[in-house]
Amino acid sequence: MTSTVAKARLAWGLGILAASPRLPIPRTVAVVLAARHLLQAAATLRRPDGVVARWGWTADVAHSVSMLGLAAASPRWRAAATANAVVAAGWARAARMNGGNHV
Repeated sequence: MTSTVAKARLAWGLGILAASPRLPIPRTVAVVLAARHLLQAAATLRRPDGVVARWGWTADVAHSVSMLGLAAASPRWRAAATANAVVAAGWARAARMNGGNHV
């Protein structure tokens, strides 16, 4: 299952990259986010038993929490940040349940 989540993350990262000119966030932010997803997917696919597969979900949790902070602090970015927090939480759950650290 770890590779399934990693392949889905790879597709998500490519989708963000392709849609970056049309997203309601600065393009640079979208490209950096896409790069993070692509790198995390590649590392997990390369070593599904490695540290990224076991603990990569923590990056998603950190991203989700940071987006909740942005949503609370910035009315301008509230909608985009809230949506991003929800998506990041979903990725964290998928990664943790499908090969991540089941603590």
